[in-house]
Amino acid sequence: MKKSLLLSLLAATAITFTGCADKSPQSVAEQQKQAQIEANNNLPSWVMDPKVEGGISAVGVAGYSKHGMQIMLPQAEMDGRAKLAGQIQTVVSRVQKQAMRHNKINELDDLEKVFKQASKEVIKKMPLSGARKMNQFQSSDGTFYVLMVIEKREVSRHLNDMKSTYQDHMKEAQMTRESLDQGMQVLDDMMKELDEEMK
Repeated sequence: MKKSLLLSLLAATAITFTGCADKSPQSVAEQQKQAQIEANNNLPSWVMDPKVEGGISAVGVAGYSKHGMQIMLPQAEMDGRAKLAGQIQTVVSRVQKQAMRHNKINELDDLEKVFKQASKEVIKKMPLSGARKMNQFQSSDGTFYVLMVIEKREVSRHLNDMKSTYQDHMKEAQMTRESLDQGMQVLDDMMKELDEEMK
C-alpha cells in the first residue's frame, strides 16, 4: 500500500511539473514574441514608412495606458515632435558639412564648433507646435501610433529667420575677420542648400 501511495504521489508530481512546463518563461516569451510579430504585421504602412510629400514626418509612439487617449495621445505627439526635431537636426548637420566642404576654411574646427552650437539653439527654437497629426492608429496590444508632419517650407522659413543666431555665435567666438567672412559664406551656401532641400 505504501508502494502504491508513493507511486501515486510520484505520478501526480510528474503530471504537475509537466503541466507547469507549458507555462515556462521560454514559452511565455515565445508567445509574447508571436503576439508582437502579429501586431507588427497589422500596422498601417505609414508606421513603417512615414514619408509625406512636401513635409518632414515622424511616427510618435505611446504605450497603452489605462487612462486612455488623454494620456496616450499627448505622449505619442510629444514623441513624434522629438523625432521630427532629430530629423531636422540631421538635415541641418549634413547640409552644414557640405557647405563647409565647398569652402576653404582656415579655422575649420572652430567654425564647426560654432555652427554645431548655433544649430542646436536653432533647432531648439524650432516651433514644432506647427507640426500636425496626420494619422493615428492603436494596435491590438494597445500601443498608440501617430503620424506627425511639419511642412518643409515652415522649417525653411524658420531656418532663414534664425540666420542671425549663426552670425551672433560667430561674433561671440571672436573669430578673425577672415574666418568670419568665410563663416558667412558657409552660412549663405548652407541656407541655399537648405532651401533646395526643403522644396
